[in-house]
Amino acid sequence: MRAVSATRIAQVSAPIERVFEALTDPARMARWLPGADAVEANGPLKRGGQVHVRFGERRVVLEVVDHKAPYTFGWVEREGRRGVKTFFRLDWAGGTTAVTVRDVWQPPSFKAWLRGKVGSKRKPELQIERIMSGLRAVLAET
Repeated sequence: MRAVSATRIAQVSAPIERVFEALTDPARMARWLPGADAVEANGPLKRGGQVHVRFGERRVVLEVVDHKAPYTFGWVEREGRRGVKTFFRLDWAGGTTAVTVRDVWQPPSFKAWLRGKVGSKRKPELQIERIMSGLRAVLAET
């Protein structure tokens, strides 16, 4: 079964270093990650590290699989929506930063794919848009 993905590119009015810091700071992550109530990590994020996120009663474990400051950051969900990957790529764009967000889901079966396409609450395009709105709000605070 082929992976299902969604990608969005948006401009953020902040230097690339500030955007990367906001994305990778566990203390600020709950403010830009849609629906997150709490985020915990054992120290600064790095490749191979884990992030524990609470969405109401649901708990999710994210494993950082990409962390190259200040350009790329990404994780795979190990608990929760197993196998869902989220990647961020930052590019300098004059006085702004171009943020590319990519959501990738590998359905385990045709039935799962069909359920995800037809009856699921899974809406990656909307999730990406909410991430970008949250990230802009966090960056506007500082």
